[in-house]
Amino acid sequence: MQIFDKTMQLLEQNLDLRAARHRVIASNVANEETPGYRAKELQFLDALAAATHGKSGAQMAVTDTRHLGSQGQAGGRVQGKLVELPSPELPLDANSVNLDMEMAKLGDNAINYNASATMLSMRFRQLLDAIRDVR
Repeated sequence: MQIFDKTMQLLEQNLDLRAARHRVIASNVANEETPGYRAKELQFLDALAAATHGKSGAQMAVTDTRHLGSQGQAGGRVQGKLVELPSPELPLDANSVNLDMEMAKLGDNAINYNASATMLSMRFRQLLDAIRDVR
């Protein structure tokens, strides 16, 4: 029997990735006035969507059902990709951080983090209710 399903694992990974994205955005804000600094972004939504729908680039062969990742469990972790945001119109020594844009990203990321945390909390509450109802 599987207690923690793929949804819970993906929610956990989403929380981890959102926290990492928060750190990247905070770094952009902190370097707003640093000459030559280029804003960065943590991209992970496509990889998370692919994992949600069961698509991944590489599948491990399962030779024994006791191996990790078998029986429908999420076999791997979703990885984010840190990229430098392009800004071709700026000179090399100019800063590419747009404070308004970064603050909007920060707010959006916080909303999505809180939504995922709430959903994960509800799943744990359901498990707790199921455990308490066992007689």
